Amino acid sequence: MAISASMNTSYELSNYEQLLGAVIERAETEMNKPKGGAAALKARIIASVRAGNFIGEHQVRKPEPGRQMSIQELCESYVHETTAQLIDAGAVEKILFGPDGLVRKAGGGRAPYLMEDIEVGYITDPVAGTSIGPVITSGRNRMLALQVMLRAAGLASAAIAALKIRVSVIQVSTAEELQRRIISANTGSRDFSSAEIRERMGAAGGLQLIDRNSIQATISMAKDEKAFKAAFGAWVKDAAMQMGLNGLTPAQYSNAGNSLWNQLAKKNRPEDKTFYAWVKEDTARFVQIASASDQALPTAVSAVMAQKTAGPLATKLANVLVPVVARQCGLEA
Repeated sequence: MAISASMNTSYELSNYEQLLGAVIERAETEMNKPKGGAAALKARIIASVRAGNFIGEHQVRKPEPGRQMSIQELCESYVHETTAQLIDAGAVEKILFGPDGLVRKAGGGRAPYLMEDIEVGYITDPVAGTSIGPVITSGRNRMLALQVMLRAAGLASAAIAALKIRVSVIQVSTAEELQRRIISANTGSRDFSSAEIRERMGAAGGLQLIDRNSIQATISMAKDEKAFKAAFGAWVKDAAMQMGLNGLTPAQYSNAGNSLWNQLAKKNRPEDKTFYAWVKEDTARFVQIASASDQALPTAVSAVMAQKTAGPLATKLANVLVPVVARQCGLEA
């Protein structure tokens, strides 16, 4: 199960209570047992925090001390992001209870260390002397898993926020390079959907795909048609998430927006221009068309869920939306 952090939200655990509730409860139940490995882990965590040696006790050992950042700093790194992130409850649970589970390994025992450091990236310009970041390039689920473990051990929220952990730091020169690094660094741990890759690369040139407000404010920065498609998909996805429409996954909503753009582009040449050129000429047209899809979404999703025929849900949703959006915006369907 995954949820899009589409509201530009801090990674503080309290913001993910609903998503991670079952994992939090499981960790607290395990670590509050009076005896056994988890009880010993709880005592070890508390002792290491008091001694200022959490890194030495709970992160894999390295010859170099590395960079340290507080969990609060990492939680607040969301302010530098340009696209909505995905938090995977299954991945958080696996970190705590999987083959290398920090609280309990599958089959018994527990892993002594977090095996991979959280990686953060900065976009640096040595000539201008500027630096943008940090942005977590790998490890959002790890950071949330650590917070679950620390809370289950009895640490207060302020103590968790102040705790420093070792991180790996990379520097890149462009936003596009940063997005490529995020995709590369996470490919081994989970699959990136075509929607997520499309949105990440679309947001590499100043376009902000966090939510509809950020899209509307920055759509003029879209550098090509791929970026406009990514923005349209991100718009539909955010609208669906904010409306609580759970019939499709976030990636499916994004794909529906992409398909909707493609269908409109195929049928329309306003003022003898391509659909893309016409929208790019006046980006208020993008907002008008995207907003029309907002109004139609709830009814369209209900219609799609009632269909019994086989086929991709994203395509079905786009097919339902096209005539409604086209009619409202004076376009051909």
